[in-house]
Amino acid sequence: MDFLDELQQRVLLGDGAMGTELLSLGVPPGRCLEELCVSDADLVRGIHERYIEAGSRLIETNSFGANAVRLAQYGCEHRVSEINWTAAQLAKDVAKGKGVYVAGCVGPLGITAEEAAARGIDRHEVFTDQIGALLDGGCQIIFLETFLDVGELIIALEAKQALHHCPAVALLAGNDPAEFQASVARLRAADADVVGVNCVDGSHALHLLERLEVDAPLAAFPSAGLPQTHDQQLAYPTSPETFAATALVLADRGVRLLGGCCGVGPKHIAAMAAAFRETATPR
Repeated sequence: MDFLDELQQRVLLGDGAMGTELLSLGVPPGRCLEELCVSDADLVRGIHERYIEAGSRLIETNSFGANAVRLAQYGCEHRVSEINWTAAQLAKDVAKGKGVYVAGCVGPLGITAEEAAARGIDRHEVFTDQIGALLDGGCQIIFLETFLDVGELIIALEAKQALHHCPAVALLAGNDPAEFQASVARLRAADADVVGVNCVDGSHALHLLERLEVDAPLAAFPSAGLPQTHDQQLAYPTSPETFAATALVLADRGVRLLGGCCGVGPKHIAAMAAAFRETATPR
């Protein structure tokens, strides 16, 4: 059974955050997190393994900001193929034989359309380079997430569609319900296979999705709330138990793919998996 067929049959659990997990393990702020796929593969591999042990059926590569624009901040703009291919290979190796899907994670470029034009940056080409390397590395799904600008998300989606027919998950980082509905309609017109929201807290995700009318599977990857600094580390307010309870409500509202974003770790995914087992929700 492939990914989209399985979503029709049951709720699938994704993973949680990669970036906040790396920071919690002592990676200093300001480090290029995606480059760790090359320089500290065991650290990244361990996070993938813990998510799978917690119950994730889909893991995302450590490649959120591995595009030439963001990598340029670290002098790594010429390493797009290396970093993304390695990220895909790492996740694929961990998932092998475990019935776990590997999704290539792609985030926004971090610049506006006006900035891209002023700098002569072809956004379609930038996304094509990253997504192509993820596909070459063995990703089965392309996961476009945390986009604030639906126009930029569609550029990324079109780049993916020109490369491969594999499923595309397209997640916006929230909006008011009317704008969100219109944005989702544009994503479906651009052939996004799964649509939804991430990087907002659970209550906001519910607010955006509960009245959404769309002819595609829904995904929600909420954050663990707004962080506060505690002992020089970020502390997120949403407990694993609260996160799991919200996930059950989201599933009742029709969400088929559930995971987490900033501040959501393996304990949150394990609590969610346990909650679905207890309620006998098909999974």
